[in-house]
Amino acid sequence: MNISISCQIVPCVLTASETYDYSAGLVARLAAAHVGFQHWWSMLAKPTDTRIAFDDRARMTAWIQAGKDAFQLEYPSAPISLSGGVLLTNVTSEAEWLARGRVSLAINPGPGKVRLEICRIEEVFPSPTELLWASLRALAHDSRVNFVNTNVQQGWGRERKLYSLHCGAFPHREFLGWMGYVSRRLTADQIPEAARMEHAGEGTLIMATENLDLFDASAVEQANRVEIRLAELGLLPVTDSRLL
Repeated sequence: MNISISCQIVPCVLTASETYDYSAGLVARLAAAHVGFQHWWSMLAKPTDTRIAFDDRARMTAWIQAGKDAFQLEYPSAPISLSGGVLLTNVTSEAEWLARGRVSLAINPGPGKVRLEICRIEEVFPSPTELLWASLRALAHDSRVNFVNTNVQQGWGRERKLYSLHCGAFPHREFLGWMGYVSRRLTADQIPEAARMEHAGEGTLIMATENLDLFDASAVEQANRVEIRLAELGLLPVTDSRLL
C-alpha cells in the first residue's frame, strides 16, 4: 500500500531563505511525530549529486536558490511562483530508501502544495494508521493549510486501485480519502460516520475509517459517506465545475 498526504496551502512566493525557514518548521513537526522522520536530506536529481543534510542551513538554502535559478533559466516565461520548492527524503542511500518505504517530502510554497509520500507503509511501519494520523496532525498544524487529503494506492494480485481514481465519492470534487483536514471546526454529530475527529487550529482533522482497504467495500463506503457529509457542509472543493 502506497500513501500520499497532500496539503493545499495558501500560495506564497518566498525567497530561498524563507523557503528554508518554512520547511524547517514543517520538518520539526514531522520529527516530533515519528522517530523515522527526525532527519532529512535533499533528494538526488541524478546519481552524481551530493546529498545535503537539511540541518545544514547554508548549503540547503544555496541548493534551493540553485533550483530556483535553474528552473527560471529553463522556463523563462513560467510564473516565478512555480519555482523554489524543496524535495527531501529521510535516508542517505538508494538501498535504504527502498528498504524504508521510499519516503519523500515535497514542499512547494509557490503553488501552495506540500506532499508526504510513503510506499509499502504496512510493510515498513508497524502501525500505519497511527503514523499517518500523527503525520497529518503535524502537517495540518500550519495556519496556511486550508485542506488536506490522504490518497491510497493498493494492489491485489494483478489488480491495482487508486482511491482518488477508482473509489472517491465524487468525480468533480476533491476527496478526503483515508483521512484529512478541513478548515472549519466540526462536531461529531455533523459527521457521525467518521472514525476519529480532532480539532486543530481553526479546523478539524478527520479520519474516515481506522483501516482503509480499497478491496473492502464496507471501508470504501464509509470513506464515501464521510465525503458526502463534507460535500453537504460545503467543505469538499469542486475540481471540475463542468460536472455540476
